Amino acid sequence: MQAQFINVDVTTYTPQQLVEEFLGAKVSTCISVSNVTVKGGNITSGGASYGYFDKGTSNFDIDKGIILSTGNVLKAPGPNDALQSEIGSGWGGDTDLYDLLGVLNTNATYLEFDFISSISDKVSFEYMFLSEEYDKFKSVTGCGYSDIFAFLIKPVGSAGPYTNIALVPGTNQPVSVVNIRGGGGNCPSKNEDYFGSFNPQTSTSLSPTNFNGQTKILIATADVEIGKKYHIKLVIGDESNPTHDSAVFLKAGSFVGIKDLGSDLSLEAGTALCATGTHEIDATPSPVQGVATNYKWYRNGVLVANGMIPKFLVDNTNYGYYEVEIDLDTNCKLKGHINIEPQILPIIGATNFNNICDEDLDGNADVILNTYTSQVVSNLSQDYGFDIKYFEYPPANINNPTEAAITNVKFNSASKDVYMWLKPGSCNPTLTKITLTKNTLSSFDNSVSLKPFDICDEKLEGKKEVDISSPNFINSLIPTGFDGRLDFYKSRTGANNKDSKEYLSNTTITLDDKNKTPSFFVRFHQLGFCDNVAEIKFNFKQPKKSTAIQDTVICKNSLINLDADPAMDMGFSSYKWYKASDPSIMISDQHKSGNLPAGDYIVELGFNNCIYKQSVKISEPQDLIINNVLIEGNKITIQVSNGIPSYQYFLDGNRQSSNVVENVSKGPHTVEVRDKCGSVLQTFYIINEKNLITPNDDGYNDVIDYSDLMTKIEPRLEVYDRNGVLVFKGSSENQYKWDGKFKGRPLPTASYWYILQWNESGNPNRVQKTGWILLKNRNSD
Repeated sequence: MQAQFINVDVTTYTPQQLVEEFLGAKVSTCISVSNVTVKGGNITSGGASYGYFDKGTSNFDIDKGIILSTGNVLKAPGPNDALQSEIGSGWGGDTDLYDLLGVLNTNATYLEFDFISSISDKVSFEYMFLSEEYDKFKSVTGCGYSDIFAFLIKPVGSAGPYTNIALVPGTNQPVSVVNIRGGGGNCPSKNEDYFGSFNPQTSTSLSPTNFNGQTKILIATADVEIGKKYHIKLVIGDESNPTHDSAVFLKAGSFVGIKDLGSDLSLEAGTALCATGTHEIDATPSPVQGVATNYKWYRNGVLVANGMIPKFLVDNTNYGYYEVEIDLDTNCKLKGHINIEPQILPIIGATNFNNICDEDLDGNADVILNTYTSQVVSNLSQDYGFDIKYFEYPPANINNPTEAAITNVKFNSASKDVYMWLKPGSCNPTLTKITLTKNTLSSFDNSVSLKPFDICDEKLEGKKEVDISSPNFINSLIPTGFDGRLDFYKSRTGANNKDSKEYLSNTTITLDDKNKTPSFFVRFHQLGFCDNVAEIKFNFKQPKKSTAIQDTVICKNSLINLDADPAMDMGFSSYKWYKASDPSIMISDQHKSGNLPAGDYIVELGFNNCIYKQSVKISEPQDLIINNVLIEGNKITIQVSNGIPSYQYFLDGNRQSSNVVENVSKGPHTVEVRDKCGSVLQTFYIINEKNLITPNDDGYNDVIDYSDLMTKIEPRLEVYDRNGVLVFKGSSENQYKWDGKFKGRPLPTASYWYILQWNESGNPNRVQKTGWILLKNRNSD
């Protein structure tokens, strides 16, 4: 099981031996190394923050080399089943790292030395960056966090700043967890081409190392002057706090001079290898570099040739990433690399387009050719180095066209041919004919477009709001259907050109006498066809109502024949009478309704090609009643309700000129009120004051009779003698009749004081009368 993981050694090699053995400079005169220093943390558990490693039999990408860590390198071997967070005692950061990257750091480890390159103006070494910060499922709040490292270089004795050569290839971004990260986790990916893998931390992990993730092998390159001494410092530190360790793995033997094999042949640069082309890689050293004794050629990391082979031929069958190791007769080594990509050739798709539309409907189709490029070239990509141009006619010289290229074409014929010229990278161009054919316009009913829609003001409000996009209009204008989008404009020009200033964002309009016959233009699209524009017109019209009919009251159980146009001079074109509760049954289609009982009715009156629905109510009155006969002395006021006015008034059979009658005599009376349907009677009394009583049983004035008070409200009758003694009090029991007695005994002849009071119906003022009654009693003692 142990053989699946890397091995780490912190005791066998001194710092000088680490540099000489594993940076390939022990006996080489190509790169001489001196002044070696390695410094790391004070780890009390017997470990160290730097050392030697080899891959053992694991699948780790680097065979052997140096490891620099922000933790204990003895914890670096797999499996990845524990978090590395070495604290250390008094283990601080590095000021050079802070000065260059501006990041506070701690737990810093560095390797630094001087070197001189004697045969190459470029040096490089290979490395990988691994970190516990590569936690695939870390919290999003921690996505911006990364331990930091740098490979710093500058001439010995220079007062200038260091240069960091540990950069993401092709950028000025330092290599970090943030700048190189794979996708699929909680944090955003970036520069995935240089990311190696996530190594999830589990109890069953088989990862060669105990880190959560790693980059691919990266190359750090520095430009140098031959024979000049430089100082290099390889440094790594934890950002801000000592948790979540990281490490840099430096490949043994990789610190060498560089043999320049030329620029990469890439799609991006437009130099990729053509399908029928070849490229010879020449690794012959320059005279200054020395004489080669052997060449090892690698393609995509696999050894493909070994021996005195200074040149290697590449064609479309063996392109890839090439590396060469050159042994020199001076015991020096050179390394060179070049990436050769195949040129992707265009795949031609559609060349006939039958959907060309005259967008502004001026008779000419105006085509922007670039809009069809992705359909002609089905594998179009900005990464493939395609140079594309359009020509109206085939160029005379396809390899070097001198004719002016076009970006758009306008034509009024049924179709038009244009030509796409496409040069893939540095390869031979191709010419493709493209045929553009006009499509049919969406259709509408022109007869509907020419005839205005009548808009009736059926409520006689003097205006009418309509939604011009309503199916009531659109379904007859565009009977074949449309794709659901309708755009309305104030003018045809606005609709043709999709002018936003002419666009109607609100399709609800108001028609009135000032805006009686407006026109609008609708742009619409039917599936499979081009946009078209149709005019839609409106005509504001008003019906009218009958002035001859109005709500009517009729006698109970009688009928009435209503007439909407008695003189036949109102100009109505049609009539339709029906009950408001049952519009389905027509009562009459004439100007007269026919005999109708009480009820709610509607007559639809046709006028000006509009219909006005006029309501009329026929009702029966409540029974005629006399509410009150208001008596004020000798004046009466007859108060009546219900029935059908006007009323006629009669007093004791005599017709009166109004409901108010003056000088009505005392005693009982009868009033009669008549309307057009019948009459009603009511009797009343006007009190006759009496002041003489002769109780001698002769049948004349034997009693004072005020029984008329029984018809009044809250009546009062009281009689007092001269001494103020109450001798009689009227009530309903004695019917307000006094026989001249007090407690059953006749009173003597004398004058007696009486009080008479009552309320008349409807009169808020109480009637009060007083006076003397003369009692002549021959039978009294």
